[in-house]
Amino acid sequence: MPAPTDDADVQRIAFAQCVAVQQRTLLTAPLGWALVAWLCWSAVPRDRLLGWLALVLCGWLVCLLLIALIRHQGADIARHARPLLAVPVLEGVCWGAMGPCLMGGDAILNVSLGAILCGVAAINAPLYVVRMQLYFCLCGALWLTLLTGLLRTPAPAQAHLVMPGLALFLALLSFYMHGIGQRVMEGIRLQLANTRLTVQLSEALAAMEHQAATDALTGLPNRRSLDRALAAQLALAEREHRPFTLLMLDLDHFKAVNDTRGHAVGDAVLKAFAQRVQGQLRPSDLCARYGGEEFVVLLSGTAGLLAIDAAERLRRAVADAPLGPGVAITVSVGIATWQAGDDATALLARADAAMYAAKQAGRNRVIAG
Repeated sequence: MPAPTDDADVQRIAFAQCVAVQQRTLLTAPLGWALVAWLCWSAVPRDRLLGWLALVLCGWLVCLLLIALIRHQGADIARHARPLLAVPVLEGVCWGAMGPCLMGGDAILNVSLGAILCGVAAINAPLYVVRMQLYFCLCGALWLTLLTGLLRTPAPAQAHLVMPGLALFLALLSFYMHGIGQRVMEGIRLQLANTRLTVQLSEALAAMEHQAATDALTGLPNRRSLDRALAAQLALAEREHRPFTLLMLDLDHFKAVNDTRGHAVGDAVLKAFAQRVQGQLRPSDLCARYGGEEFVVLLSGTAGLLAIDAAERLRRAVADAPLGPGVAITVSVGIATWQAGDDATALLARADAAMYAAKQAGRNRVIAG
């Protein structure tokens, strides 16, 4: 089941969608004016038609400026709810003004204009489906403006049919759109909840993958990560013939630390050792815990004397300062540089053999295999 979402987030998304759609719809409004002008061109006095066109043009420009200002500032329901409310009210007044401006003694024209008003209400309904209160304002402003103009004496022909018919149409359309609007809002709510669940799932999977690839004690990559990195490095070396080097590191006499100081101190030494080694490596290098007190360092693009120098630097970094209060310890290092035909098993075996040779030679030293 989707996680619960804040209604404020749903309202914020719906508000932003409404603003974006309004701007696109306003740009098509002149097509409606053209239809009205065509119907009324020879049936309505020219000054009345031009006056209505001037009115709707001014209202249209004000609406466009309001929408542009809201979008420029970033649609925010807390700041822009009232400015946005002016847009449907202005639209309703402009279209409703067709009654007093254009309706007269021609009954057919009056009914046609009433049908156009119904079309305007129907076209705008989907626009406001996520904020139905704005649609109610548009319908109310349209009908009241029309009613005010048609109450004059004598009333235009067929006004007794246009007014109740339009009122019934607006009422039914508002009723049905209200239910649709609720379902759309619920869809936004579910979409937002699913998005949050997707993010949570991605984060959980990333955390699990990190845990699966990381040594829990030291925070270093584990054997699984080492195998991946080594496979990638081998593929690169075989393709580009660029050498790399493995260092096998083993803490000298570490068992004695556990036996005499306890495993808690031993764990602290391993953590300190990991941090000490990491501090000596380049971003392109990798240090992984191989097992117990054994660690492997992967030196990318390094071979020969450079690899020996890097190993000596690591050895000195460990030997020159204690890894804990009263815990002075050293490390033995075995070196294995990639050669054509080597695989991961051969490299690790050669580095391991060199490390054991370093231990047999007295520990705290570097030997290349």
